[in-house]
Amino acid sequence: PILIIEQYLFEIKTESISIYKELLQKNRDIIHGAFVLDETGTKVIFRDTLQIENLDLNELEGTFNSLALLLSEYGDKIITFSNN
Repeated sequence: PILIIEQYLFEIKTESISIYKELLQKNRDIIHGAFVLDETGTKVIFRDTLQIENLDLNELEGTFNSLALLLSEYGDKIITFSNN
């Protein structure tokens, strides 16, 4: 079994190759989790998938810390994207 953690971040109001490209490039820097799009292709979500069977507290904390770090370092860019 797996645990999927998702946090909605923003909606892409106008399709933009440059936004998609930048999010994909930023995925490379994210320690745990990644940017993903929902099935409509308009909502950007932070998502991480963890194995429940051997899940320990530091793995779970790693996901939340990764999201917190991402938002602190990249939050201004996310706000810019959400306003486009």
